[in-house]
Amino acid sequence: MSIDIAPETERLIREAIDKGDFKSVDEIIIAGVDAKREKDISRSIAAKSLIELAEPIRGLFEEGELDFSRNRLPSRPVNLG
Repeated sequence: MSIDIAPETERLIREAIDKGDFKSVDEIIIAGVDAKREKDISRSIAAKSLIELAEPIRGLFEEGELDFSRNRLPSRPVNLG
């Protein structure tokens, strides 16, 4: 496979290899593809609402079995001494 890249991109690739960050152009491309996939996955997860994330467990519990309401009891002082 032949890939055309801009001179600036080629310079960046050569610098990365010369610095020892990568061993080859192939390694740089693989790292870039992996990073893009991870970014897409992270973006996908972040975009989901809590309800969407909980969808796989929907129906596993009876109505009212889990109570996620906030505890509204007033706080009380605690003696730590």
